[in-house]
Amino acid sequence: MAFPIPCTYISCRRARSNARPSDGNLRSLRVSRAAACLLTTLLLSSPVSLLHAQNLSRDEVLSHLAAMRRGQRGMMNVVPDEGRYLHDLILKHRAKNVLEVGTSNGYSGIWMGLALRETGGKLTTLEIDQGRANLARENFRRTGLDSRINLILGDALNSLTRLDGTFDFVFIDAAKSEYLQYLELLLPRVSPGGIIVAHNVDSHRGQLRAYLAKVNNHPQLATTMQSYGPGGFSVSIKRDSP
Repeated sequence: MAFPIPCTYISCRRARSNARPSDGNLRSLRVSRAAACLLTTLLLSSPVSLLHAQNLSRDEVLSHLAAMRRGQRGMMNVVPDEGRYLHDLILKHRAKNVLEVGTSNGYSGIWMGLALRETGGKLTTLEIDQGRANLARENFRRTGLDSRINLILGDALNSLTRLDGTFDFVFIDAAKSEYLQYLELLLPRVSPGGIIVAHNVDSHRGQLRAYLAKVNNHPQLATTMQSYGPGGFSVSIKRDSP
């Protein structure tokens, strides 16, 4: 059955964006709040009940991911093979406390949430844009993963200073000009043996040259490059303290 559309989604086109004017690069490509609201409206007309969503099979979640790629374009997400790699990496390392910087519409978060459903873990994901955040929350609900995912709206550099605890897996896929700042804030919060994965190290190599130099030469990190799509990943494992 279809569900009524909450007024928060209808009114999000009037919500103020938190994006800073200087964030040209990735944020200049962001989906407008009005477009995200329209996509949310279409999604809410889906005949999938929320009760059923809590018990979606893996195949049903994958089907929703495929529908997101068809119907929610322009989100600058990982491609399916990259999402599957994140999923498998979380399972391999049995990660339970995962952080994502850059939610978008929740595509990568759902891949990771699907793995966390098996490990018993939780995902905290940070998003600066109100429209994308609304759309991601609804995608999390539609896949029954919302109980495992905490989305925080706001500038990641501010949000990171307010987070408590440590993380055993971090995925960075946000403003490329801020990757080094994310790393500086996050490295002390990553557990020994924990993993920091950064996206777009191939597609945006020029913009990430300083970040790559840092993770490749940092004494606390063992870094490799992995390619499962056009974006490319750097995968940095935090070494145990001597």
